[in-house]
Amino acid sequence: MHQIISDVYLMQGLRRSHVYLLASEHGLVLIDSGLAGEAEQIVAQLEEAGYSLSDLRTILLTHYHGDHIGNAAELARRSGARVLAHRDDVPYIERTEPAPAGSSVSRRLLTWMSERVFKTAPCKVDKALQDGDVVDTLGGLQVIHTPGHTPGSIVFHQPERRILFCGDVLFNQSSLQLAPSFFSLDVPLARESARKLADLSVEVLCLGHGEPILENAQERIRVAVG
Repeated sequence: MHQIISDVYLMQGLRRSHVYLLASEHGLVLIDSGLAGEAEQIVAQLEEAGYSLSDLRTILLTHYHGDHIGNAAELARRSGARVLAHRDDVPYIERTEPAPAGSSVSRRLLTWMSERVFKTAPCKVDKALQDGDVVDTLGGLQVIHTPGHTPGSIVFHQPERRILFCGDVLFNQSSLQLAPSFFSLDVPLARESARKLADLSVEVLCLGHGEPILENAQERIRVAVG
């Protein structure tokens, strides 16, 4: 587990997407949970840092894709942590409805990936979030609805410390860019949502994919979204 800035850590060695740990006065908070099968790695890193799984109070999910929610059900069951996600993604996290997709081809592929590759278990959501909510951690994380990648995609913004956890709204690969269009339900809407981020005060950008950006993030976001 690597410290990014004060009270914010990045789990190491996970296969596909990032999991962030927030050390809060109200207990530990995870942002996303990685691919199924990585719960023990997450627990081991908590223990190496001097925490126990019982210290975990909340799991925040940025969206329903299997590489972000894969360990949420197991970690919540073992720790008693509450799971929070946007209300528009709750049916797909809980698997009470089939996940939407932009075409029949992508729907079949995403369903196959969820069941055979991600092996994602249904996860009960304890609180459905909406735009404008504030999560009581790290001095208050503002919930911003950023639909397009999924219907209930959200980001978490800490304005005083200028930190943004953006899930898959942006990727940091060879450069900062929008998520690959194949995996986004509504690409024009995803682009519009990404443009919202350019108006936020952001110094540190924590992404679901790619290295965190630790300085001048706002300017890089503005370049990326055009």
